[in-house]
Amino acid sequence: MPARLPHRPPLAMKLWLSQRFGRAKETGASSATPGHALGKAMNIESLEHMVRNRVRIFLRNTRLVTILGTIVLGIMIWAAVHVTLAPTEMRVAAGPPGGANVKFVELLAQKLATEHDKVQLHLVSTGGPKESAAAMSNGGADLAILPSTMSNSPDWPVVTILRKNVMALIVPTQPSAAKKETGAPAKKEAGASEKKEKNAKADKNAAKAKAAKNDKGGKSAKNAKAADKSDDAPDSQDDSGSDADAGASNKLDTVSKLVNHRIAVVTGNEATRDLLDVVLTHYGVPLGQVQVSLIDPKNIADAVKTQQVDALFVAGSATGQAINEVVTAATLNGQGPSFIPIDQADGIAKRSTAFDSVDIDAGTFGGNPPAPPDAIKSLSFAEYLVARKSFHHDAVGTLAKLIYTSRLALAAAMPGEIQIAAPPTDKDARVVVHPGALAYLTDDQKSFFDRYGDDIFYGLLIFPIFGSAIAGVASYFRNGGRTRRLRLLQRLLDLVLKARAAPSIEALDQIQVDFDHVVVAIIHQSEHEEYDQSVQMSFSLALDQVRFAIAGRRAILLEQSGADAKPGAKAAAA
Repeated sequence: MPARLPHRPPLAMKLWLSQRFGRAKETGASSATPGHALGKAMNIESLEHMVRNRVRIFLRNTRLVTILGTIVLGIMIWAAVHVTLAPTEMRVAAGPPGGANVKFVELLAQKLATEHDKVQLHLVSTGGPKESAAAMSNGGADLAILPSTMSNSPDWPVVTILRKNVMALIVPTQPSAAKKETGAPAKKEAGASEKKEKNAKADKNAAKAKAAKNDKGGKSAKNAKAADKSDDAPDSQDDSGSDADAGASNKLDTVSKLVNHRIAVVTGNEATRDLLDVVLTHYGVPLGQVQVSLIDPKNIADAVKTQQVDALFVAGSATGQAINEVVTAATLNGQGPSFIPIDQADGIAKRSTAFDSVDIDAGTFGGNPPAPPDAIKSLSFAEYLVARKSFHHDAVGTLAKLIYTSRLALAAAMPGEIQIAAPPTDKDARVVVHPGALAYLTDDQKSFFDRYGDDIFYGLLIFPIFGSAIAGVASYFRNGGRTRRLRLLQRLLDLVLKARAAPSIEALDQIQVDFDHVVVAIIHQSEHEEYDQSVQMSFSLALDQVRFAIAGRRAILLEQSGADAKPGAKAAAA
């Protein structure tokens, strides 16, 4: 029985084959010879299947595959857990510093840190709404607190309404009016003493009248005095009426009377020059004929005493500190300020959807005496917490849930400043609600299985397809190896036929070179594939057949050449 090919050829055999293959190249086989073409084809085939062979070698090492697979699976599980449990950081832009919006963000961040570790808030302090909107536009913030009056606020969906701001035009008490009020009690006391004296004189005159009741001259004198009193009464009434008319005409009780007056916009709240311009423009007040300035709340009292301002403009929560502090500062000697109503608020609200008309009840702003003394009409606008459209919906939904469930605690921590309300969720509403907040408000928040259940279901349906594909690839690799083995066997059988029909020793030598190349290819393939016993037997038989065919044909050709040489030698001798 012919010897079998070893499973792993020894190193000496590899070196011998490589040297022989190298000599075959050096001996001068041209590129047109069949042996060189066969070697070239063998090298191209080796390059084509190199990747597949490496994969087979790798997959054959079960221990290494198991270790690497475990490591990859562990990394994937760790990454999934890290992404799932990692807290979501939110940057909230709010301003101005020290305002109610900044305090709300700080309070909410503290509450999140203690009650919910999946969401973390970071304050991005800005100078006001315009700076906050700029931070949202340039990517410096993920959320922002903006009023509805911002022109670009509809571009960012709303998470919640923090409060409703109202506008107030306050006319501070003038020092002269306060002095008149303080002097009024003294005048009343003086009038009471004078009245007593007049009553005493009247008693004396009555006694004299009784003594001279029959005197006609006394009657005429009495009638004359009565006539004089009746003549003096209309003069005093005319004087008081003229003074009242003059005071009423000079009193600032309408927006249209603010022409040529000084208006101070109080800083540190929601009031801005743009809001004041909206009101003045609607009433037809020329902006160039109104002197507008900014004033710090700390300087209001001094400005009122020195009569540096005629009216104050402030905006904020109706029950908040901003308006209450301005009312207190504008109160002088116990005399509260007056208020200019925005009686055309309904018309302004119809012209701009950012505003709403509101009725402010007496005493809403607090104070003693109550401010305002009577109910007035004014404008209001909402303060929104907005977020990016592309921000994580789940994180925004979690934030919205915490805000709405903690609204009473937040309102208690900031009394009068926070009045959390849900935005309208109708399709035709003025504002667009963020999808995360909308899911919470409409009770449409989904759990993990609700969100990914369909994907898991379809994945289970599709997975067998991938399994079949993997099985097909594995079968392709197996079939490819079988095909290459059959090709090699067929080439050996072809060499057997060529060897038996070789016409010369040179042709037989070329067949021997081709045979060596096939042997090298078989060795290379045996390094990448495990041959079973039947395959080894097939290759052994084929190799032996080629060797026997070459040796037998060589012997025949040598005998023929020897027989031809003998008659030639005899003829030469003769």
